[in-house]
Amino acid sequence: MKKSILLLLIVCVLTPLTVAGQWPMSQRGPWEKGAFETRQYRNLFVESGYKPDEVEKKLKEVFDAVFHGPNKVYFEVGDTLGYVSDIKNHDARTEGMSYGMMIAVQMNEKDIFDRLWRWSKKYMQHQEGPRKGYFAWSCKTDGTHNAEGAASDGELYFITALLFASNQWGDDTGINYKGEAQHILNSIMPREYEPEHRGGFGPQPQGPQKMYLIDPDTRLITFTPDGFGQRYTDPSYHIPAFYEVWARWADDGRSDFWRDCARQSREFLHRAIHPETGLNPDVCNFDGTLMQNGWMARGGGSNFRYDSWRVPMNIALDYEWSCADKEWQRQYGERFQNFLYSQGIDTFVDQYRVDGTLPEGNEILQAGGFRKLRHSIGLVATSAAASVMCGHAKRKEFIKALWEAKHEPFDDGYFDAYYDGLLRLFAFMHLSGHYRIIFPPSVRQIQTGHLSATIDTGAGGKITSLKYDGEEVVSQSPMPESWGSTFWTSPQKEWNWPPVPEFDKYPYEIEQDGSTLSIISSVSAKLGLKVRKQFSTDERDHSLVVRYSIINAGTTERKVAPWEITRVPNDGLIFFDSPIEGITPANLMAFTASDGAAWYVPDTSNENRKVNADGKGWLAYLNNSLLLVKKFDDLKPEEPAPGEAEIQVYVNRGKTYIELESQGAYTTLRPGEELSWTVRWLLEPYKGFAPSKGLLKKVRKMVKK
Repeated sequence: MKKSILLLLIVCVLTPLTVAGQWPMSQRGPWEKGAFETRQYRNLFVESGYKPDEVEKKLKEVFDAVFHGPNKVYFEVGDTLGYVSDIKNHDARTEGMSYGMMIAVQMNEKDIFDRLWRWSKKYMQHQEGPRKGYFAWSCKTDGTHNAEGAASDGELYFITALLFASNQWGDDTGINYKGEAQHILNSIMPREYEPEHRGGFGPQPQGPQKMYLIDPDTRLITFTPDGFGQRYTDPSYHIPAFYEVWARWADDGRSDFWRDCARQSREFLHRAIHPETGLNPDVCNFDGTLMQNGWMARGGGSNFRYDSWRVPMNIALDYEWSCADKEWQRQYGERFQNFLYSQGIDTFVDQYRVDGTLPEGNEILQAGGFRKLRHSIGLVATSAAASVMCGHAKRKEFIKALWEAKHEPFDDGYFDAYYDGLLRLFAFMHLSGHYRIIFPPSVRQIQTGHLSATIDTGAGGKITSLKYDGEEVVSQSPMPESWGSTFWTSPQKEWNWPPVPEFDKYPYEIEQDGSTLSIISSVSAKLGLKVRKQFSTDERDHSLVVRYSIINAGTTERKVAPWEITRVPNDGLIFFDSPIEGITPANLMAFTASDGAAWYVPDTSNENRKVNADGKGWLAYLNNSLLLVKKFDDLKPEEPAPGEAEIQVYVNRGKTYIELESQGAYTTLRPGEELSWTVRWLLEPYKGFAPSKGLLKKVRKMVKK
């Protein structure tokens, strides 16, 4: 087949498939698939009884408190820069800067994001020397470095936020976000350096050292990428879902490496978290054991305290996005909440030894000049975010506690607008369904001649539009599931209803995006099958060519047939080669016979109706002077799946939409085998409407080419 060049016009789609708060009631429970597959997010506030508009208002209030209110921590500098400050410590940290960027991209606040990145790059990122590409973890608010070394979580968030910005806004609006992320990714790989001086978080070994963010032996993130901090890790730096983002969209040639880092981080968290309390240390060894020696151990670094608060929220994020460790994560979430609940939902404190006993003296980490145990809103927030993983009734009490908590000074004057404020905002994003994976634009447009087709890879790989010189032929009805063209497996009795979500609704992964657009579904949990769709064009007749493949990804033999379903308006004329007596059930629709073809002028009814027919390998639809002809394999009467047919026409009740359906041969697939089936779409102008020999002759000529 001679193929024309496909024009793939990327259309930016920022709205996810499921609006937060509209998760189906039947699925408001333990996560089975993460948002990487489903693009769906729960709104636990709404599930707990709060009204959607109240939740949106509250989220905005919390966001405004951090970025615009009287106790804000975000400050703009001139026309292009901005920073987030840890007010009580009078500095700007990579932690807060990268958190601010993540929040900004999630909330679609491009100006805030760009200001924070420009400040980070100008003042924090080393542009030369042994630390080139890394960031000084603490700076004065004028940009002067307080320390030269990096804290590894900053780089972790910078990279992920930049990749999301690339997916959301593209790389041609003044900042090459993906290029900046790739620069950091290349910088964090192991390289030898000579320490310039002692500094950072503790004593550093002398002589040549290797610097790396990810320990090459364990593939776990380091506490700091230097000779001192590379010997251990911080459990709160472990966010496996971020590595999954890098594997998909960093395009740095290390996808397998990042996926292994995600796996290793999940396994590490099993070891690092106390099996009874669910508490984790601030820092620990790579094997998860507590540090026994050194100033970090002596200073209470093996206790659950400020850094540790982030762990339940990070694990909840991995659960929401990946669901790769769901059983353990569910158990962990409830174990963690159960411990805090035992301490009093309104009285648990913010620091513990990991066995649940209270720290004493210098074990208690001071903050803002105070060394004191408190019921901190930061931990109230992250413990509530853990509710995403939980099925027990207590989760609603944690959610309520966060909703009602006031972020205000304690009686002794202590107030943390920065860390408590950021964690509170993150928790509200989690629980309202607003902390989401930002996918690349999912819509592709294919053009050949006068024909243009739109495919949404993020919405079941559907053909959502087919036009001739801008005139639409497929249904754009606002009714749910009544527009565009989709693909199912046959027979329907194998899955009943609704359609298999992995094929019909969930996003498809792009395998190839060029002269042929090739996309593939995830494996159906119910059927053990997956679907590939390949879209190309033929310049000889300017047709759209769709090649469907069904792959047996399971361990047992399956028998299956391909099935394309195209929704069109309830109007016009439908016809195909078939005797009237071959259409079943008889007399359900007002078909007429002429010249060996069956013709149907759509009518309306209060009932849904569907007929089967044995055709001759084509199905046509004429409406608004546009003739759509679909060409496929002509099946013998015994080849369709049981109860199905080569051609099917479904008419929805009322004057809403009609489905033009065609199926391929029922085929046995052994594990690993696949079948392929091709449908050619032809679209041309045609003057006239009534059935005629001329119209039939034209179509038969078109399908013979």
